Amino acid sequence: MRRQGPIKIALCGEGGVGKTSLAKVFMGQEFSAHEKLTVGIHHFFKKVEMEDGSQVTLIINDLGGEHRFRFLAPIFLRGVRGCVFVYDITREETFARLMDWLDVVERTLGDIPKVLVGNKIDIGELRIIPRDVAEKFAQDMGFLAYVETSAKEGINVEKPFMILVKHILGGGIG
Repeated sequence: MRRQGPIKIALCGEGGVGKTSLAKVFMGQEFSAHEKLTVGIHHFFKKVEMEDGSQVTLIINDLGGEHRFRFLAPIFLRGVRGCVFVYDITREETFARLMDWLDVVERTLGDIPKVLVGNKIDIGELRIIPRDVAEKFAQDMGFLAYVETSAKEGINVEKPFMILVKHILGGGIG
């Protein structure tokens, strides 16, 4: 079993889309409906077990989504090997601004593995962005996958991270 160094992943997207909630639930913490806006950046660390029994440490950089923190993104993206881009399925502007985030990441890191996440499916009755529109965007922009999640309900929270890790380690996106 070969030793794998830590893998740094960034969470990108507008403020209030649920990036911190996704990270915290992925870490095994309880969902909080009163999560505060991320100021600057939060770092999360988690060991994940792979299918072959090996363990990999993930460092997740949760970037503050407010425009006033965007200038920090290039600093905190250094060393990142994959990105999870998150938008809120009930807020059109969070989907529209994904291109801004893609631009920042691509200017800083080039074309790295990325997964698109549509969060807040627990309030799907308020959905604005149709799933097929998001799937087409993900395909057109070269994302590895599109995943719909609910941090609140714990739905598919691990999936985007594991897709990235498997791809980074050379195991495809299964």
